[in-house]
Amino acid sequence: MNRAFLLKTVFLLLLITSHYCLKAQNLEEDTVKRDSTIRSADRARSTFIEVGGAGLALTLNYDSRFGQTRDKWGYRVGAGYYNTGANSVFSVPLQVNYLYGIGNTTSSFIEGGAGTTFLISRGSTNGTYFQFDNITGFCGTVSLGYRYQQENGGINFRIVFDPIIYDQGLLYEGGLSIGYTF
Repeated sequence: MNRAFLLKTVFLLLLITSHYCLKAQNLEEDTVKRDSTIRSADRARSTFIEVGGAGLALTLNYDSRFGQTRDKWGYRVGAGYYNTGANSVFSVPLQVNYLYGIGNTTSSFIEGGAGTTFLISRGSTNGTYFQFDNITGFCGTVSLGYRYQQENGGINFRIVFDPIIYDQGLLYEGGLSIGYTF
């Protein structure tokens, strides 16, 4: 009885550990010829800090493309805050944007986009540096600018013109950002 138990135990251990040693082989030949010199484009994802722009404040943003490309359609989402003591603004910019590559390089783009920004602005009309309106709600944003982002990741830079559309009219805003593309 002891010998039968020992044989069963050894057989079970061999069975369990054998799958770690076995390798499957494909007997069919791969008939699809692939060019090993062509590298697939990776989706460009970026984070950046923006002064001004669609967020109207100092914002931290995330930007990505919808497809596996470095240009074309994408989106951007961020959160920002700015306070001068008498005035403060909190914002959440959301945009859909399009990158169009310019020149022979794959690092320079014309950027255009549209979206909305949720805004909570509190302040007085006699602020020290800025005069903010008391606003809570959504405003429309449009952007047009230049973006530089390195092909293999690294530093990115943006400069944009961002008109803000809200219930009291149109606010002409510009934005400047720096960040990292991965």
